[in-house]
Amino acid sequence: MTLSATTAALETPMENGRGTSPHTTAPEFVEKADTTKSPVGARELLRSDAGDVSATTVSMDRSGAESIRAERVTMNHSGAKTLEAKSAQLVDSGVMLLKTERAVMQGGSAVVVSASEARLVKSRVLAVIADRLTAEGELKTLVHVGSSDGCIRPVFDGKGALGFGAGVGLVVLVFGRLLGRLVGRR
Repeated sequence: MTLSATTAALETPMENGRGTSPHTTAPEFVEKADTTKSPVGARELLRSDAGDVSATTVSMDRSGAESIRAERVTMNHSGAKTLEAKSAQLVDSGVMLLKTERAVMQGGSAVVVSASEARLVKSRVLAVIADRLTAEGELKTLVHVGSSDGCIRPVFDGKGALGFGAGVGLVVLVFGRLLGRLVGRR
């Protein structure tokens, strides 16, 4: 199901608990969006699930979505498969793929974070690709590419991942040729 700034149709549990109402409109609210805290109209998901969300501003509380595309996203105890935004703030939330210019994640988790500028506070991330990364608390990650401030302990950095990939490729090539020669003789 698609949620957009114009239609905002989504499924939410009915009050009697006997199913869903497929044409419930997400309630509008006024969010103070940017650093100037100027009010902006937005749609809000509270304890709901949505499919694909496309809007200027998205605010989620204890909700989930397949994919989100927006200028600004705030998530609290929520999750998404993919999130593409100009700015994203996640508190105790999770996402598989986060692509953004500016990301702030507090107590959350992600598989991949790709950002120009990222601030991760007590979060868990498998791979971080950021031009500028600030970590508060210890951040353990498998792969980290980019500059960083704070205590970050990657298993591989950019050069290490490249070297590991080249080494694995070489081993596969050598064993493949040996196996080919052994199987070819029979």
